[in-house]
Amino acid sequence: MVFVISEKDKIISISNPKIKYIKSLLLRKNRNQTGLFLAEGERACREAIEHKWNPKYLIYSNEKNQTINFNDLIFECKKNNGLVLNVTSKIIGKISKKDNPQTILGVFEQKIFNKEHLIDDGSIAWLAIDRVRDPGNLGTIFRTCNATGIKTVILIGNCCDPFSPECVRASMGAIFSIKILCISLDDFLIWCNQRKNKLIVTSLKANKFYTECNWGEKPILVMGNEQSGVSKEIESSAEELIKLPMMGTSDSLNLSVSTGIFLYEILKTKK
Repeated sequence: MVFVISEKDKIISISNPKIKYIKSLLLRKNRNQTGLFLAEGERACREAIEHKWNPKYLIYSNEKNQTINFNDLIFECKKNNGLVLNVTSKIIGKISKKDNPQTILGVFEQKIFNKEHLIDDGSIAWLAIDRVRDPGNLGTIFRTCNATGIKTVILIGNCCDPFSPECVRASMGAIFSIKILCISLDDFLIWCNQRKNKLIVTSLKANKFYTECNWGEKPILVMGNEQSGVSKEIESSAEELIKLPMMGTSDSLNLSVSTGIFLYEILKTKK
């Protein structure tokens, strides 16, 4: 099926109310109020639809490349009562705030789960992140989770917004394959105590390298804040503290890099 949106229907003004509303989602307070967020690019929009995230809006421009065909995405959006907007490339650039923006954007409803949704999902491990602050790190971690088969990410305490443009962009569409679960520190510790899974925490205080760890059956791996690491309460509850070997003067690696190393080590032990 081919959809034709007339040039006379093209939105050319950044002051258009619909465009102003969509652009407002760049701010966290507006994402929180509306429960919506932006995803940029054809890949992200296709990943979203593949994982049953129906777009509320689809905004596209075909000015730069007339051969680009978004008919299937437009069809899915319209089928689920979404609104399709044909706009100028200038408007796409204003929303994207990138030097070389993609030609399509989607607006989706946030899916955030709570402690009631902490059920077994068939993954090789539970991944929890304590007070992560950098959205780029979090998005990259989502991408690594997708690659290693992790289906749930537990965000503990006051974390950065997982639906910020920076996080969504860094995830390369992987955010749509992940169940994002937000939980308080107290509820996380209660949940851990109720389970038989091994609680393994990363810490610079550890006396054991990650290669020496006995991961057990579906461990709960906790990664910490970029500056302060894992909270003392979680650290004191851990069955094992682990770290990465450091041969130079650095005492740690980037959070997303470290998480990737640990997850692939767990994956290796499960094969």
